[in-house]
Amino acid sequence: MPNENLDIDSRTTEQLYEWYLQGNLIVNRRYQRKLVWSLEEKTSLISSMLQQYPIPLLLFVTINEQREILDGMQRLEAIMSFIEQRFSLDGQYFDLDSIALTKQLKDNGTLIQKEPILSRDSSAIIARYRFAISEYSSTNENIDEVFRRINSNGKILSKQELRSAGTVSNFSELVRSISTSIRGDTSHSDIMNLQQMHKISISNDRLEYGVNIDNHFYIKHHILTRRSIRDSDDEELIANILAYISLEEKPTSGSTSLDTFYGQGNSSHAHGVRQQLESFIQTNNAATIKQNFIAVYELITSLYDGKNDTFRSHILGEDNSSQECPRYYQAVFLSIYELLFNQNMQLIDKEGLFSQLKNTGNTIIMVTDGGRWAASTREKSVNDLVALISRYFQPAPQKYVNHAWVTEIRNLLTNSRTEQPSYDFKQGFFNLSGKNEFDDECLKGILQTCVAINNIGKSAKGYILVGIAENKLTADRIQHLYGVNSIEFNGFYINGIDHEAMLVSGSIDGYFMLIKQKIQGYNFTETLKQQILKNIEFCSYNGLHILKITIQSTGQICDFENMFYIRQGSSTDPVTDTQKISALFNSYMNS
Repeated sequence: MPNENLDIDSRTTEQLYEWYLQGNLIVNRRYQRKLVWSLEEKTSLISSMLQQYPIPLLLFVTINEQREILDGMQRLEAIMSFIEQRFSLDGQYFDLDSIALTKQLKDNGTLIQKEPILSRDSSAIIARYRFAISEYSSTNENIDEVFRRINSNGKILSKQELRSAGTVSNFSELVRSISTSIRGDTSHSDIMNLQQMHKISISNDRLEYGVNIDNHFYIKHHILTRRSIRDSDDEELIANILAYISLEEKPTSGSTSLDTFYGQGNSSHAHGVRQQLESFIQTNNAATIKQNFIAVYELITSLYDGKNDTFRSHILGEDNSSQECPRYYQAVFLSIYELLFNQNMQLIDKEGLFSQLKNTGNTIIMVTDGGRWAASTREKSVNDLVALISRYFQPAPQKYVNHAWVTEIRNLLTNSRTEQPSYDFKQGFFNLSGKNEFDDECLKGILQTCVAINNIGKSAKGYILVGIAENKLTADRIQHLYGVNSIEFNGFYINGIDHEAMLVSGSIDGYFMLIKQKIQGYNFTETLKQQILKNIEFCSYNGLHILKITIQSTGQICDFENMFYIRQGSSTDPVTDTQKISALFNSYMNS
């Protein structure tokens, strides 16, 4: 009997692009691979289309009237990026005049034609290329299994990609969450429009978009290679570390153990290991574990700030020829984690710790070659390293807390590129006139934006960061007025508001209290006001203080001084028309 849930058809590139423009191509990041195709792979695909070579079938799953990409995300993103001028074929760019859809976008200024231009005929061949597609009707309940089966039958995936394909567990989800946060390819939501995916793709400087993987600490310090990041070896590294932290009986570090963590093996021991992993995460809270994990990551990265040494050369010596050293990183990471979170210590001598770690890969850390690092050997290395470096730590007066602000701020900035309405950034509360006065109108605008973010929907969540300039012109003005050298990250300029605090209140704490008092004085929905006052906090980014306001929908439409506000892209607009107010309430209740 034929599968009534499966529809086989074909579509041209132009038709697929129309779906793309309509927002009908959806990526679910909970089970999808990260976007990692190189420039060479992208151009090879376009060349194959031009030469009319066959290309594998595209598979979509229809859930709740959305067309999620189940197989073919890399291909589709490459095609759409080529059409939209993000890369060329042999130095030539797609002719936007070759099809009506792109001509219209060119004419209204949405797309800009780059030169030299690929011939009209060649562009038309690409636009008319016909793809075999399959659409599968499904539910959220069985989509994971469908994805797992597709990706475990003949596809060229890495071992880790095969492990994680369709795996549903707290452990696998936490590994994914930590990995994306550290890599920087995070997103506001797991459900994304394909139109936004290129902004968080894993690339290098040959592709002028996405997350430049060459800036990753693991790459710069030769812990992993670019190729191994592509193959998800960073997730293997994190999974090995997380399992060691979670399990009382320390596991081996290797493929067999990883297979067990991800659901393979039916022995009582394998089931017991997985139960322990799940129990540890549930008991200790995934968000807290993630925060602690990234705190250690940030501490290690900070050791090398301003140093000429890489992690590999520092730990193993300059003459070491190894391309990567993930097991040595494991040992250092786990020893610091043990001191901070299991022994509740705090670091008191960063330079001393850095010096002590030198050449420990040749003296303390014992690493075996091959696919298996014995549990006893790894545990001894960690324990010996703890004993060696503990002198640079001391008991913490209270439970150790490190919010890992650098990674969080970077993730929020990245997320804003794919979900603009839920984010807003302000350079500060001064208007940069040079008067050095708190601008109440600026705070008023921020609170209006809080209301507008709340009004996106019942599940809305958003962030406002104060202390971040959105362009270099503003950053230069702050430098001119206050001598603040902004820190650039992905086109944002982090300037902090320390200079304002010193001028207005004389301290960060005093400025914080002043801001909270001013917020208290405004007339807007009380539940939202109290939530903002509860969640507002200062974050530290490389010595600069940034004010972070977290907005979580109250479950009701909110107003500010009897006015309703909505987000339109990155702007906040009042809603005054009666019909539009009614539409806002209807949209909110149906969200």
